[in-house]
Amino acid sequence: MSASQEKPTHPEKVKSKFQDKNIDHLHFETINSTNTWAKLNANTFNPDKITCITADVQTAGRGRFNRVWISPKSKNILVTFFFTLPKQAPILSHVGQILGLSCASVLERQGFSPTIKWPNDILLEGKKVAGILAETVTLDHYMGVVVGIGVNVNMEKELLDTIDQPATSLAALTGRTFSVQELLEHLVHQYAADLAILKEKGFSPFHRHFDRLLAYKGTTITCRIGSASVTGICKEVDKEGRLHIELPSGHVEKISSGELI
Repeated sequence: MSASQEKPTHPEKVKSKFQDKNIDHLHFETINSTNTWAKLNANTFNPDKITCITADVQTAGRGRFNRVWISPKSKNILVTFFFTLPKQAPILSHVGQILGLSCASVLERQGFSPTIKWPNDILLEGKKVAGILAETVTLDHYMGVVVGIGVNVNMEKELLDTIDQPATSLAALTGRTFSVQELLEHLVHQYAADLAILKEKGFSPFHRHFDRLLAYKGTTITCRIGSASVTGICKEVDKEGRLHIELPSGHVEKISSGELI
């Protein structure tokens, strides 16, 4: 049986874990992927609540473009949020961006200075500390949204060095051990609050904070868009969450989806 087919342990349902009647919490000791499990079980969740799926360890954790997400047991935050939106909701493209900003807000309150590698990777001192994967499931009367985040909290430098891109953790930067549970609770409450604002007012209320944290501003970047790419100066993020890149010609390209490489 492959890791992707591996059956998870039964979840522990802890409805009061985050002291919020609008959040259902399901926790696994071991699971293949919290995002994968959420997608497979989407029609069993309460569509009027946020379902929060956490795990101590994932055997087949993944990031964007099916990259492997490495995480030792109980060292990091591994959480997926499931909620519903109306089909074709205009804010759908922002749910991952806002989770990135929620994570950055939590880290700022811990004394860190995060930046956001558009659209939603979180960097500390130029190295990735958190990554986000947003997916959808089409259900009968609404869109199921599955947004997962992994945050490197207490991961050791030796394991960080095996990752195929510069990565760090809160412990590696400070020499301290952090409470994963406490940080998780802060993140869940922050995202729930930010998501409520996003649903009511869209991306605009988050624009200034997001743009202030934008990584690589004023430097030359390359953004991959499907099989094409755009290279130019990173300028800003606009009120629609689009990345502005100034080309050598002076034209400003406004990018809605892509990956910085």
